[in-house]
Amino acid sequence: MKSTKILVAIDGSEYSQNASLTAFWMAKATDARLEAVSVVDPRIVDLFLSPEFAEDLGLKPSLDASAKIIKSLKRIANAVLELWKKDCVEHLEVEGKAWLVLGDTTEEILSHGKDCDLTVVGHRGAGYRSHQPSATHFRIGSVAERVAVGAKKSVLITVDQPKQLKSVLVAYDGSEASKGALLLGEQLAIATGLPLNALHVVREAEHVKEASSTIELGASLLRNYVPPEQKNTGASSVAVKEKSQTLMDSVFAIQVGATGKTILNEAHKRNALLILGAYGFRDPEENVMGSTTTQVVRSTKTSVLVYR
Repeated sequence: MKSTKILVAIDGSEYSQNASLTAFWMAKATDARLEAVSVVDPRIVDLFLSPEFAEDLGLKPSLDASAKIIKSLKRIANAVLELWKKDCVEHLEVEGKAWLVLGDTTEEILSHGKDCDLTVVGHRGAGYRSHQPSATHFRIGSVAERVAVGAKKSVLITVDQPKQLKSVLVAYDGSEASKGALLLGEQLAIATGLPLNALHVVREAEHVKEASSTIELGASLLRNYVPPEQKNTGASSVAVKEKSQTLMDSVFAIQVGATGKTILNEAHKRNALLILGAYGFRDPEENVMGSTTTQVVRSTKTSVLVYR
């Protein structure tokens, strides 16, 4: 993997802890530099001062109360970042850079991620919905989808800790975006030692023959990956790479069904890190439910890397 700098968004929640552990794992596997950002979102002050919270907290709406809440949130964020720095030394033997910023959570994560090859954010997973405002409404888990939609570079949305991952699964359909995702999956599988799988989903059975040609092309793109069952056979890596059929049989699969649902089910079944190309996104403010990529991000039960 060619990542040289990774950004992880943290807020002290369980979801951001998973993101942090995954970022350590990725940085170690790819020899990347790691930075962290924690955002204090002023909009959360309105929630603390709303009638449902203010009375219990003994607060009355005022500039003084708002300032005190912001100060407290900054103190908490600083403590979270200091703990993260210690964890960074423990995992990577270096102290990563950490930033505390005040602003819109999504916008600040996107802004700090512009100069990074990969942004890692935590996610509640399984299509979590927050219909009612809450004190955690603006925290990392609720903005993961917006970061994935708005980012110009790759985004890794974490649901579980990296130790729970059993394979790398690429959603492959022959498009340029999926070719890039496949090559990234190959690099990551080699770096982490996880087996590589690729899934091509077709809606109708009559498209399976055409899909076979598509995955044959995909197999030809894998220049360095050696399937686990081939590593101890004594065959050279060159010989293995030349056997396109071997890669097609061991790495690729074709399934008939609804694209998003089928990809999600396979990723969940394999406990896989799912990688898919970022296509189908429109403006972040629009309804993008029709996009397979967005559907997967919203409904995933496993970690997803959206490749750009």
